[in-house]
Amino acid sequence: MLGTFLICDFKRGLNYSDTGLLPGVEGACPPGFSRRVVWQDQHSHLSCTSYEHYPVFACENNDFLVHLEGRVYNVDDARLATELLSLSQRLFQEHIGQTSFLTRWLLEVEGDFLLVLVNKADGRIAVMNDVFGHLPTYYHLQDNLLILSRDLGSVTKALGKATFDRMGLAQYLLLGFSLGKRSLFAGIEYLEPASLLTISPADASMKVSKLYEFNLEGEEHGHRSPAENAHNLAGLFRQACRQRAGKIGENVVSLSGGLDSRAVAAGLWGEGIPLAAASFLDHRRGNAADFEVAAQVAQSLGVEWRGFHLRPPQGRDLLSLLSIKGGLNNLGMSFILPFFHQLLESFGTPLTYFTGDAGSDTVCVSYPHREVESLETLARYIIDRNRIFSLEEVAALTCLHSREILDETIAHVTSYPETSLDRKYKHFFCLEVATKMYHEGEDRNRHFFWSVTPFYSFEFFHYAMNCPDRDKQGYRLYREFLAQLHPDVGGIDYADWQAPLSSLKFSLLYQAKNLTRRRPNYIRRLRKLCKLYDTVNPASNILACLRDQNHTCDPISHYLDPRFLAQVLARPQTFDKRQIWTLLTITSTLAYYTCPRPLGDDFLDRDFV
Repeated sequence: MLGTFLICDFKRGLNYSDTGLLPGVEGACPPGFSRRVVWQDQHSHLSCTSYEHYPVFACENNDFLVHLEGRVYNVDDARLATELLSLSQRLFQEHIGQTSFLTRWLLEVEGDFLLVLVNKADGRIAVMNDVFGHLPTYYHLQDNLLILSRDLGSVTKALGKATFDRMGLAQYLLLGFSLGKRSLFAGIEYLEPASLLTISPADASMKVSKLYEFNLEGEEHGHRSPAENAHNLAGLFRQACRQRAGKIGENVVSLSGGLDSRAVAAGLWGEGIPLAAASFLDHRRGNAADFEVAAQVAQSLGVEWRGFHLRPPQGRDLLSLLSIKGGLNNLGMSFILPFFHQLLESFGTPLTYFTGDAGSDTVCVSYPHREVESLETLARYIIDRNRIFSLEEVAALTCLHSREILDETIAHVTSYPETSLDRKYKHFFCLEVATKMYHEGEDRNRHFFWSVTPFYSFEFFHYAMNCPDRDKQGYRLYREFLAQLHPDVGGIDYADWQAPLSSLKFSLLYQAKNLTRRRPNYIRRLRKLCKLYDTVNPASNILACLRDQNHTCDPISHYLDPRFLAQVLARPQTFDKRQIWTLLTITSTLAYYTCPRPLGDDFLDRDFV
């Protein structure tokens, strides 16, 4: 739905009736959205769907056309136009050193974007995304046909079919996302960060290459003291906050009782940027401690704070999230959509929404909490630590062999550029999870307003990744970092543990948490044995919807084993809430692409609790 769509067919030429895209005519869009055709010729069609205030930039001269979805920060429009047109000229003039030039540009520019450049003379097209791949993009490239879109469903619609990738489904059930370039569909890939996709009609060539890949091997700043590193990080962080702040409209920080969002609020405060903080209390009051601590943080900063009380998520919220992200957000997150509507009603538009995504990943230590001696033991630890269903359960569900799923995980971890096994884990934790989970969550937010996190500033992230792990232990560096941002916010309780960072209680709980991370499977079994895990009520509409989909949507049984589904429905109390929500996400996604109604009409107004 939202964002850029590009289709190129050099073998047959474009047949617009097949793609549902009439030349020069706006397609059907949801209320509040509109689609604009940016470029088209006999082989290619480029369009963009957006809403008022969604950041889309375009410029052109006699030779080139530039389309940029998203934002390049700290650059005015006139300078940006000059820079991107110059970049176009350099890119389309093949010469030695072109790749290194593009890489340097990509690392120097600060932004969250997808960039499309068109050479008007010969129809060549280049597509680039930012170094983190903030705007998730998917593409099909086969037999001289390219379909590229920010919306996964648009790719399947243009292809006219939806063939699911069984391994992609298995990885989603295992980890909550598919690894690397995999998507949920066979023949549709995820455009990896810092990618360059080039298209040439003259020789009907299309190729994808990587311009940059993070290597987290070193500790460049290991010779500096924690205080010096914290001071430098705080400066880079405040700069990132300033760059991302909206020039018009409200800057709203999604403030919880954790550390990351308070760091963002303090960073904006430190730059004198007007801001407001917003927090929600869910329908069960399960996050009451977060809600109360958020109010204390806002008060200590002297910024406006607004608290919102959420109703339970309903079937129509699930359906809305499905249409927004096509299955790439867990439906358990559907509760947040009413919060977004409340924010728009309360603050108006335009609105820049700040989150603390990736804060702890960058400033805290990220390594395996037990010894890993081989790539296989590392892959098994990644699965143990991050899994939703067990490897054996996923194999049974998807009718794949567990060894096949494990080998795919090993092969993917092997592809990381780091040589150290500990650092390969860090790559998975700080980059793989980010691009396939955090960015998909940000992308959900962007259907309502522009969403940013300063923790993904390249300069800040690169510096933080090169701070020594010894200083990140026990939140030592984070404590210094918060103190540099604001003298008081670090002394307010961390809501999850109801203790401030500097307290003995926090230190003891931190050490206990690390012990549980060594053997996560044992802890899960213990929690299950003691009935300390969160389950879904057998009378819940979540299970009722699962049953309904199982009976009415035949394609589900083509990809998921009916016997395992029957076991889940017969004994739901043996599975935790996260597992049930993930299973519902997959069955609903299968139904969304293959059945007339992913959710029955009688579920739309029911509460999913």
